[in-house]
Amino acid sequence: MQKSLAAVRQSFGRALTKRSFMPRFYEIFTKSNPSIPAMFSNTNFEKQHELLSQSINMAILFAQNNIIAKNAITRIRQSHDHEHLKIKPDLYPLWINSLIAALKESDPEFSPTLEKQWREILAPAIDHITAGY
Repeated sequence: MQKSLAAVRQSFGRALTKRSFMPRFYEIFTKSNPSIPAMFSNTNFEKQHELLSQSINMAILFAQNNIIAKNAITRIRQSHDHEHLKIKPDLYPLWINSLIAALKESDPEFSPTLEKQWREILAPAIDHITAGY
């Protein structure tokens, strides 16, 4: 697990060096389902990019049982539930697939092994969030 965590952290760092990474993620994600663009109609994407970066970092730390990350992911779980932002659980696989697609474009060292590691590391946080819907 430690090797996978380190590989995912390094991959994320490489992707973030590309200014196009975050905008590209949102471009892919909003095209992945017709209901998604409306969710971002009034979004300040500069702020959203910061939130996404923080959320991904927290999801990575969540896999390590980090208490700060657990609290952060629980706040996301609450804000995204059926009473608040109403982010349906079936949208999360699209989110992950969009992230993977953007990483493939932005991380020059991306590989099938790294994709598997990303999916394994993000799964606990995504499962926690969707369980709260």
